[in-house]
Amino acid sequence: MTTADAELIESHSVHCERLLTHAAQMIAQDDRIQASEKIWGAAVHGLKAIAVARGWPYDYHPDGRVIARYLARQSGNRAIDHLFAVAERAHQNFYRDQILIEELDEQLAEVRELLELLNAAHLALPPDLAPPADRHYRRRHDISGVGG
Repeated sequence: MTTADAELIESHSVHCERLLTHAAQMIAQDDRIQASEKIWGAAVHGLKAIAVARGWPYDYHPDGRVIARYLARQSGNRAIDHLFAVAERAHQNFYRDQILIEELDEQLAEVRELLELLNAAHLALPPDLAPPADRHYRRRHDISGVGG
């Protein structure tokens, strides 16, 4: 791993933690729109840190879903799928403003759990695990070969 990669991982990790803190503050202020987007942003930055650490591209919105599903499948922890869907619902709420503040508070806790599970899967899986084999992901990033 290069110094630039290590710095990028640290940057994503810092953003992730900062967004979790901001989400909690927005929930306390009853700001559902901003809380929603902060929850989503924390999930994205957590996944981006893992992607950089593994040398996997993450440049587009669908990449997060592909990577989360792949880590869920490879680790055998299907709770990751459910919890990533929670993060996506928070993102959708940014545009819809339909989720109650109490539900957002629960979603924040679930995204914290998602981040823990993603990191545990990342650390438990072989460091040389091939990138996801999803054909759309591979085409978007011009990745050849079969992979995981």
